[in-house]
Amino acid sequence: MSFSSTKILKGSIILVVIDILIIWLWAATSDLGPGSAMVIFIVIPFAFICNLLIGLVIFFTKRIYSYFFFINCIVASVITYWIFSLEMKNQYKGHFENWSFNLQDTTFRITKWNKSNEFSLSYKQDIGSSTSFLDGKCEQKNDTLLLTSDSIRMYIHDNKLYNFRKSKKPITIKIDK
Repeated sequence: MSFSSTKILKGSIILVVIDILIIWLWAATSDLGPGSAMVIFIVIPFAFICNLLIGLVIFFTKRIYSYFFFINCIVASVITYWIFSLEMKNQYKGHFENWSFNLQDTTFRITKWNKSNEFSLSYKQDIGSSTSFLDGKCEQKNDTLLLTSDSIRMYIHDNKLYNFRKSKKPITIKIDK
C-alpha cells in the first residue's frame, strides 16, 4: 500500500494537530510556576519516547503508518518545547508582581507573591546579586496595597510607596514587567 502526497500531508497535519492539543492540555493542567524550568528536560524526552514506542508498535502491525510516528518524534519534541516554554512564561507571570525604585546608589525591589499574599523587599547596590531584608503580608484594599511586617507598615497607591523608612514623602515606583 502506498500513500499519495495528499494523504501524507493530511496524515501529517492531523498528527501535528493531535500533538498540539494533547501537549497544550498537558502543559495547561501542569503547575509550571517559578522553579519549574527543569520540567522541560523531562517532558521533551517523554514526548520523544512516546512517539518512538507508538511507532515501534505500529511498525509490527501497520508498517506504513509507523514512519509518521518516527518523524513525529522530532516534531512532537519541538512542539513540546515550544508549548511548555510559553505556558511556563504565562503561569510564571501570574505568581508575583514586582515594583522597583532607586534611592541614591541602591535599587530596591518589592515583590508581591500572589498565591500567598506575602511580599519581600530586597535591595541591590551592584550588578548581580540582591539581598532580601524585609518580608511580610500584603492586603489589597480598593486601589491601595498595604504592606505590613513586624517593624513597618507601608502602602502602595497610584504607583507611589508611602512610609518607606518612615519617610513623609512618597517614593515613585515603577512596575517591573
